[in-house]
Amino acid sequence: MKRFLHIAAVAAAIVLAVSACDKPKDIPPSKLVNIFHDAFVANAYLREKSISADSLEIYEPIFRRYGYTAEDVRYTLSRIAERKSSRLSDLMTAVGDWLAEEAAEEAYRVMILDTIDNVAQRTFTRTIYADTLIRAKRMADTTRLNVVVEDLLPGEYTVTFDYFIDSLDENRISRAELWLERSDSSTVSRYTTVLYRYRDDAFTRRLTVDSTHRRLHLNMYYHMRHDKRERPDVTIRNLKVVRVLPKAEAVDSLYREQLGIRIFNPELMLNDEHAQDSIALSVHGTEAR
Repeated sequence: MKRFLHIAAVAAAIVLAVSACDKPKDIPPSKLVNIFHDAFVANAYLREKSISADSLEIYEPIFRRYGYTAEDVRYTLSRIAERKSSRLSDLMTAVGDWLAEEAAEEAYRVMILDTIDNVAQRTFTRTIYADTLIRAKRMADTTRLNVVVEDLLPGEYTVTFDYFIDSLDENRISRAELWLERSDSSTVSRYTTVLYRYRDDAFTRRLTVDSTHRRLHLNMYYHMRHDKRERPDVTIRNLKVVRVLPKAEAVDSLYREQLGIRIFNPELMLNDEHAQDSIALSVHGTEAR
């Protein structure tokens, strides 16, 4: 109903926009539907952009595109009003169905683009650090609970690991801390959490890395200044640092990968003398036939 009212409003605006002219033409229904469609799309665009414009400026170019004048439209609409076999509402319903079909097609295209984005990001997801098992049962082992990932590249990073802190662990409170180090050695995105004891649990943290960051630090044996460090009994499993390319970069990389086939890559074709000869032979052969 709302869509019908919008289309009706456009139709009313068209009627108001027309002016008198000699020898008006009767516009076929199919062409009139096209005019109404384009007028509705123009109105929707201007409304979305918050652009105000005189109605004549909106519709006159649309009329001319199909070879008609404003008077032709006025004349045709008046003729439709006089006919019993044809109603303006039928034309507006046809326009509404057309617009609905276009909206569905656009939604499908958006869905396809979103799918491409997701495929691209999955394709260019990389595990940049991994350790399947870390056990720390002595003070000397605690160095293994400190991980530094160097030479970061921009993207979304996820740090995950499973852990179990045994009852033999002598620390009162167990913590893990994660942060990013910038090129000037300053730290950002610092995150600290208490680790649960005496049960299997998991740690997950996501970070956004940009070009100013160079290192990621993970300390799975972190203590506050007033804490006393005691003998640990910690088991870490499935430690992973995973990087996902930014969406735009991932899609671009996916396209470049798909263009790796020489026949679809103009730059490679231009830089390959053999390929150019093959093209020339193909063209000459086609002309000969």
